Amino acid sequence: MHVDWAVRGPLLVAAGEVTAPMVDQALSWLAGRVPGARRVLDLGSGPGVAACTLAELLPGCEVLAVDGAPELLDLAGRRAADRGLSDRVTVRPARLPEELPALPPADLVWVSGVAHHMPDPAAAVREMAALVRPGGVLALREGGLPLRCLPNAADGGLFARLDVVQAEASHHHHHPLGAIDAPRGWPQLLREAGLTDVRSRTFLLDLPAPLSGPARQHLRDHLRDYREMLADRLSAADLGRLGHLTGDTDPQSVLHREDVFLLTAATVHTGTRSPAQG
Repeated sequence: MHVDWAVRGPLLVAAGEVTAPMVDQALSWLAGRVPGARRVLDLGSGPGVAACTLAELLPGCEVLAVDGAPELLDLAGRRAADRGLSDRVTVRPARLPEELPALPPADLVWVSGVAHHMPDPAAAVREMAALVRPGGVLALREGGLPLRCLPNAADGGLFARLDVVQAEASHHHHHPLGAIDAPRGWPQLLREAGLTDVRSRTFLLDLPAPLSGPARQHLRDHLRDYREMLADRLSAADLGRLGHLTGDTDPQSVLHREDVFLLTAATVHTGTRSPAQG
């Protein structure tokens, strides 16, 4: 599916700010693992939300935000400038995974929701691991728990069906955004890449009803993506339900329902390059 990053970029910024209570927990945990980090790589950085947070958590490091979309890197540069971080957050255009070997080594390599878009996830993990300095950490945000936002009586199994459709598309390499299943679990791929002290930790996003305006907008945009991406794989009934949930004025829209919440979780898998491997 073609993505217009000039349009999509601001939505990613808004999404990053809504999900910050979850992601910032993960980034704080990682920063505590490498307190003396001199360089951080954010691979597939998007508009730089995580890159700027990492720079704030690790004031002694430089952060390199790497992405293949110039429009997103422009947003990342502007975000860094707005936060007074331009001297430590820089951007670099690069095609992933082709240009991974050209990137500099780092003490922390953060890869959020990117590895499952690589044509060969196992090979990509090996190349990402090769960028980690001795004693450093590679962190992959992959998996967790699927989003839920409606009480069971209102959901009617819709989100379970969306999960199945997305899983089948990824398994058969037919996902509109190119998502594919990794050949083995992410912790196993980290070990196969030569990393040690492999760990996984899950972080929760729990925004109860009534949702704030920004959270409702984020949820509506997320569901519109579902409807657009999966239109040829969903029943007419499910497409119609998503239409109601994403309408501007429909009383059943997530913009207006009193019972809408936002519950999901993200899992971060990490591996360390042994100092002896340097």
